[in-house]
Amino acid sequence: MKNSIGGLFKQKTQADQASKALQEAGFNSEEISMWIHKKHVPLNKEHRVSPLEIGLGALFGAVVAGIITAIIGALIGLRALQVPGVSPDFSRGPFLEMIGFSLFVVSGALAGAILGAAFRLLTSRENARITLTGIKRGGILLVVNADDTQKEIAERALKESDALDVENLTQKWDSNVWADFRKVQPAVAD
Repeated sequence: MKNSIGGLFKQKTQADQASKALQEAGFNSEEISMWIHKKHVPLNKEHRVSPLEIGLGALFGAVVAGIITAIIGALIGLRALQVPGVSPDFSRGPFLEMIGFSLFVVSGALAGAILGAAFRLLTSRENARITLTGIKRGGILLVVNADDTQKEIAERALKESDALDVENLTQKWDSNVWADFRKVQPAVAD
């Protein structure tokens, strides 16, 4: 059975070198094809994070951390959780303890908001993977048709050529996906 083993490369020169390495490993040039997405989107425009996304990350972090700190504060107030130096005294009324509890929850929510926004900013860039989005962002997909005995050789040759990602596309993509790509002629080994 033929497998379509794909390797994602950042530049065409890298993909050309990988094509030559595959040919030196025993693959015919007819078994190797190079694909570029028809709609190239510049990397800097696609990776911008909107203020709404940052705000939602901050809100989510604030809610989660606020709930956690409220539970911890309630456990401390009920004396189910002992913290050295903290001993709630409700004999004079709950006013001061309620202020302390409220400040505890607000500080936890604020810390959660900061962490939520930071997490959203740090995870905004997708890893380079063989996906429609990954290739649309400027990647070059080099595909080699290999039978079951050649599959490991093809994967190893692509990885040694510094492919960002290597996958078996036979199981992953259907034939309709290829309509979004245009075929480019890979380099031929001398």
